[in-house]
Amino acid sequence: MAANLSKLIPAPVEVGREALTVLGGLLIAAFILSRFPKIRDFVAGQSITVKDSSNNILF
Repeated sequence: MAANLSKLIPAPVEVGREALTVLGGLLIAAFILSRFPKIRDFVAGQSITVKDSSNNILF
């Protein structure tokens, strides 16, 4: 059973590599959005805003 479980759980090195890849992609996306206002406005326009009955923004 332990041998089967070890095939499903990635090694810490693999988890770290994937975390760095995701972080790098996030930083690149943030840089691109900061440099191009039209893209930033497009992304902001596609977001969902939830308001309560008093018109307060929840998230």
